[in-house]
Formats: sequence, structure tokens, C-alpha cells
Amino acid sequence: MSFDFSALKKSSTSSLSKLNDELTKLTAPQSSKPSDDDRFWRPEVDKSGNGYAVIRFLPAAGGEDVPFVRLFDHAFKGPGGQWLIDGCLTSVGEKCPVCEHNSEEWAVGTKESQDRVRQRKRKLSFIANIYVVKDPAHPENEGKVFLYKFGKKIFDKLNAAMNPEFEDEK
Repeated sequence: MSFDFSALKKSSTSSLSKLNDELTKLTAPQSSKPSDDDRFWRPEVDKSGNGYAVIRFLPAAGGEDVPFVRLFDHAFKGPGGQWLIDGCLTSVGEKCPVCEHNSEEWAVGTKESQDRVRQRKRKLSFIANIYVVKDPAHPENEGKVFLYKFGKKIFDKLNAAMNPEFEDEK
């Protein structure tokens, strides 16, 4: 039985490069941000963080009570230096172990424990259907419907516009 060492050398080089490529894919950080999902729209911003677009928030879909979904998330670094980034179960009306632990930790009453709780608290965000009227950075989005994830500050601005402070305001 003969063995061809030259063929083995050639195949080992290509096998090594294939293995290296697969390892690179496996170790690359995985992201599940809304920006990676083409159903979500994000405004394009310049270097100073400013962006411009005209969007319309759409009314609630048939059978829904409100035109948005309220979500809570946790994102913090644990004592071992690893990150926990996960949805809070209170978003779906269940008990959240992180929130329960935060309540116990807050009750300790020390400055250190309360600082930890502040870092681990849940973050509020909303998702709504929008219609893109004008998007100068991406005109191909104009006339399309997307999901839009936004925070409490934008929600507060929308609420203030819908419920004016004074009677003579529209």
C-alpha cells in the first residue's frame, strides 16, 4: 500500500485554512440587536449623532389595544466579568429572578448594594409600527412600513404631543 505525502501536504494546508475560517466564524461576536433585523428601521446619524427623517407611527393593528409593545431588558456585567444581556420576564407578566434579586439587594441598604442594583436595573424600551415618509439617507425606505425600537424619552415626547398640557394646544 502506497501513501502520497505530497497530496497529504496539499490537503492539510487547505484543511487548515478551512478549519481556521470556521473557528473565526464561531468566535466572532454574535449580535441579536434590532439593527441586525431588516424588519427594524433605524435613523442614519452623522458624526455628531444627529439624524433626520419623517416617520408616522401607525395605529394599533386589528385586535390590539395599543399601537406599541413595551419591553424591559437587563444588561450588566456580573461579578465574574461576563455580561448578562437578556429580556426581563416582567415584559410578559412573569416574575423575573434578576428583579427579585435586585429587590433583596436594595433592602440590604448599603451604598454598595444599591449601586449594584442601579447597574442591574431593567431598561425600558418600546417597539411600534412606523411608516417612513422621508428618509434622506436611505430613500429606498420611503413608503415602507417597519418596526421601530425607541426608548422612554421618545415615548415621553409622543405622549406629550398626544396629551397637551394646556387646553388651547392641539
